Amino acid sequence: MATFDLFRNKSLSENKQFHRQNSGDTIHKICLKNGILTSILLITSFLALCGITNRLEIHELSVINMFLLAFGSYFAIQNISPNGKGGSVDYFEGFKVGMYTSLVSVGIHALFLLIYTSLYPSVLTGIGHYFGVGSNPITVAGATIFEGLAGAFIITFCLMQYFKKDEP
Repeated sequence: MATFDLFRNKSLSENKQFHRQNSGDTIHKICLKNGILTSILLITSFLALCGITNRLEIHELSVINMFLLAFGSYFAIQNISPNGKGGSVDYFEGFKVGMYTSLVSVGIHALFLLIYTSLYPSVLTGIGHYFGVGSNPITVAGATIFEGLAGAFIITFCLMQYFKKDEP
């Protein structure tokens, strides 16, 4: 009796029906979709960890945002990969996708923080020493964009070391 094992039976694993099928999405659709999903995760983590628990003074919680941003960039780059594995994406195309995805997610998250700190100005007293004296909602949103894009640049650079095509 034959068993169905993709790892042992090479003829099955090389069959076209088991390979990844690209859905034909453009790069912009992939970046928008993953960027919006990542921003939803960023906003949810902010509300869960900072807004509800009133722990805005713990700035180390922003490290969680970098992990969420890494997941979003990873899945966006994986979506443009022909087989969903490493070593299959043109370097600059993958880097561009990771940065566009991060720009969308960080931009939406910064816009949310701008609205949140405008509606609840008491939040600014808790984080005022982190962003500087005289912080206002625009300063918080600008610092979020700067910090998020700087982290996204490093994250995308690291991810592309895995996904980039090998030089012949």
